[in-house]
Amino acid sequence: MEKRGFIFHGTDGEAELSIEQVEALAAENDPEGVYALAMACIFGWDTEMDEERGYALLEKAVDLGNTDAMALMVSLYMKDEYDGIDNDRAAELAIRAAADGIPEAQMYAGLAYMDGVSVERDYAEAARYLSLASNQGEQEARTALAYLYENGLGVVKDETKALKMYRAAAKGGSVNAMFHAGVCYEFGTGARIDPKKAEEWYLMGARAGDAFAMERLGHLIFQYDPAGGFEWFLQAAMNGVSTAMGTVGFCYLEGAGVDKDLSEARKWLKMASDNGISEASEALAGIPSDE
Repeated sequence: MEKRGFIFHGTDGEAELSIEQVEALAAENDPEGVYALAMACIFGWDTEMDEERGYALLEKAVDLGNTDAMALMVSLYMKDEYDGIDNDRAAELAIRAAADGIPEAQMYAGLAYMDGVSVERDYAEAARYLSLASNQGEQEARTALAYLYENGLGVVKDETKALKMYRAAAKGGSVNAMFHAGVCYEFGTGARIDPKKAEEWYLMGARAGDAFAMERLGHLIFQYDPAGGFEWFLQAAMNGVSTAMGTVGFCYLEGAGVDKDLSEARKWLKMASDNGISEASEALAGIPSDE
């Protein structure tokens, strides 16, 4: 269990409450108390972790109208850690909590309008919510907002601004933004084509675990170091990128960056084919089955 204490904000300022005091508030159906106890149970703060009780309390806090609880519920749902709601309910709660100025909720509300989940797709409204969240330091919101500027969705298209936002979000820790910054430099979006800078951003994303950054990094490195490029293709493939599976298969098939191995080629091309890569299916059909 993690010792934290609980800070409550009242008319007389801030007060730190013990877990016993939080329990007492929750017993009185105080929305903040119920929410605080829910977090304590879900995350093991000042009490033993009890997710079943924690989620029940979180649902109760939501029913009591606590918007922080709504934002947490949506966040847990989006991370596949809670399945008590669906996309429509998540969007509804995010929009309600966003009205209370909660940055994470503003981000999810923006994504709901961006994707047309539970609400009619509205890029301008998406940009409004994402701007609010971005201004409060939500880096994933800044990344999504940059995408809107890159493509002129709900805002005036500005590729230069988009790249600046991707870079800012990446420096703030957004792995997705690291990948997008690399794409911008690789293909000349908002800046001149600069393979070296693209490689730097992809490498940052790859080291942070982004499989798509691994794949793009592989393509850049392969041009001057086939073996090094192959290793990044393999990492991307092992992390589930179907196009990288196909590339690994072709590398084994042709002996590019790795020793030729028809058995390995067949294995990886089959995986890519099973994931809908038509080129892999065609190449697989050309490998003799008795090899």
